[in-house]
Amino acid sequence: MDAGAVSTRRLTVNAAFLKDIKDDNRDLKILVDRLNFLTHPRPTAGGHWHELIGVLADFQDQLAMHFGLEEAYGYFDAAIDADADVSRVAEMLKLEHGELFESLRHLVDKAEATEAVVPTDSESIEGATPELTAAQEAILRRIERFLQSFHRHEEAELKLILDSLDEDLGVGD
Repeated sequence: MDAGAVSTRRLTVNAAFLKDIKDDNRDLKILVDRLNFLTHPRPTAGGHWHELIGVLADFQDQLAMHFGLEEAYGYFDAAIDADADVSRVAEMLKLEHGELFESLRHLVDKAEATEAVVPTDSESIEGATPELTAAQEAILRRIERFLQSFHRHEEAELKLILDSLDEDLGVGD
């Protein structure tokens, strides 16, 4: 493309479908709730480490499908007359999908690597909660930060949906 050429396309939002994707993704919500349950209170998280890794891996799979649906049906290119602010925010949020997914992928890998240091059933004392290692505590903090970033992203997409609907209906005028 010529450096002086102006793009005639912008990214816009299929607000109704993007909202449907969000409303219907019960599995993702269940996994987020399960992660919160397994990581709080902190002292008991070590006793559920293997389960935590499984839920993180399931969350990674579900997030891939969630972002894939959003990108395939919730965002699309439109003529240049699309609102520039909506287009800019939509581009930014769509780019965050890759960043969030990559961050989660690394988090799952790190959590799996720390599983080797968790005592086996034969090494633990019956009735005692395994102590968290420093590596596990670091993973738990990363999970917390990731979930906060994911929630901020989802909230921004919901705001984008509302802004897009306002723009389509002329409510924002």
